Amino acid sequence: MSNPLLQPNDPRFQRPEIRDATGKNPFADQNSLPARAPETSDIYAAITDDVNPFAAQYPVQQASRAGWLLFLGGIGWGAAAIGAFSFTGWFDAGWLSPLLGIAPAGAAWLLAHEELKAIRAGAISSHHEPQARHAFWLGLTGLIACMGIVVAMVCYEMRLVPGA
Repeated sequence: MSNPLLQPNDPRFQRPEIRDATGKNPFADQNSLPARAPETSDIYAAITDDVNPFAAQYPVQQASRAGWLLFLGGIGWGAAAIGAFSFTGWFDAGWLSPLLGIAPAGAAWLLAHEELKAIRAGAISSHHEPQARHAFWLGLTGLIACMGIVVAMVCYEMRLVPGA
């Protein structure tokens, strides 16, 4: 059913003319011609000479945490050293430190890995990369050292180590 009040070519529903009485469009750029896309068979081709025109470009958005990550990796290595001294028998108070050192060393390793990915993406300035790389390796080796000392202490207490 159609509406009997609507007539074909009703002026209320016609698009208004945007040209003025002289025939000029006041909304168009008067001095420039419209840019035409180059003729190509690829309809998805970029209209640029750039090799990778759609690569994401980020302004530096994040501050680097490499100093804190180095500190966490150092805590992990310090806990491993205290555990090693305790394991050798210099003092008996440090048996818990390598177990507690696993958390900061692991955090330094994982967070430094994420920071390196952010540096490669361009979200963090690239001059922080050497510090982040050092924090990555410091955290990883500190984690391995803490875990190794914990395993050695457990094996020693279970009498799995010969001569114990």
